Amino acid sequence: MTRRNQPTIFLTGATGAIGSRVLEHYLECGSQVLVLVRPREGVSSVQRIGALLAAARLPSQVERRAQVLEGSIEEPGFGLSPVDRQRVIAATDIFIHSAAVTHLGASAAECERANVVGTEHALELARACQRQGHLRRFAYLSSYAASGTGRSGYFAEDSLPAQPVFANEYERTKYQAEMRVREELARELPVVLFRPSVTVGDTKTGRIASFNLFYQMIRILGSGMLSHWPDLRERKVNIVPVDYVARAIQRGLELAWALGRTFHLVSRNGCLLRDLFDLVKVFPYLRIPKLVPVAQWSLSLLSQKEQALHRALEVYLLPYLNDLRLETRNAERLLALPVINPTFLRRLLEYAVKAGYLPRDCFRPAALGPAGAPA
Repeated sequence: MTRRNQPTIFLTGATGAIGSRVLEHYLECGSQVLVLVRPREGVSSVQRIGALLAAARLPSQVERRAQVLEGSIEEPGFGLSPVDRQRVIAATDIFIHSAAVTHLGASAAECERANVVGTEHALELARACQRQGHLRRFAYLSSYAASGTGRSGYFAEDSLPAQPVFANEYERTKYQAEMRVREELARELPVVLFRPSVTVGDTKTGRIASFNLFYQMIRILGSGMLSHWPDLRERKVNIVPVDYVARAIQRGLELAWALGRTFHLVSRNGCLLRDLFDLVKVFPYLRIPKLVPVAQWSLSLLSQKEQALHRALEVYLLPYLNDLRLETRNAERLLALPVINPTFLRRLLEYAVKAGYLPRDCFRPAALGPAGAPA
């Protein structure tokens, strides 16, 4: 396909783990991408995107296809200038709303502003693109956790449960936002919904733009801050490589049958915690706590300071280790689901070490050897 046949993309959330890879993916495919970014801590919007693209090592002619628009999803009209707003409306073929607050400890007010109000602003702009421009698709990046991970259960793709149980404000507000998107779908906005699981690094390199729940868990459990931990090695958390998510989004926005559908972008088998604990042999300076059989577990094994940390982990981690059964009929029709194996997990940790997220003294190249290809 020639470059002039590629759609023009309007993208929010380009500085996040998924949004950054979606941006790279469409730029490499030849699309012009209008990127909504807000300045942060003295760093301009252009500088933030420039740093991401530099890390991706894209050719300069590819980078130039990204056009940065300053704004914020929390402001009416995304805070766009009249000129930029009209540019978005006139040019956008595909609108991808990826921006959200994803921190599981975020307050109700923070999640409400970004995830609910921000989605309302996205829908308003998408409607304007549909009325006055030539919008073909509106992609909403929800989460598999929008169905509520507060209890185990079966999560369907093309619907949300009527009585979900939420583990945190992130889940609650993603549920509310997706319900609003579904209302607009019923009013013939051309919506496609994507629900990725916990997104991790690239299949081949381990590269990721930001480190989320999965990496946070490893850093805490490998830090030596906890002396004991219940033996949950047979539990698993569903993780998915970010490059698979980006490819699946693009494909889902190309296919006619995908209109109005929802896709669980997840791995086929998830990540067994046993495999993570086994990586201690490869990363010998990670100080994993002593594992205690669940039947013998007691908070009294921990110091007062450790108990506070453990309670935080219980709130934000344990729900994602529940037995969540995810329908994947739509997703498997779209692309083959990725499979997680120990070699891939090792690659993720290697990248986290090289990026400075995990301490460098846990990385011993002589002990590692070359990493093989994941399944």
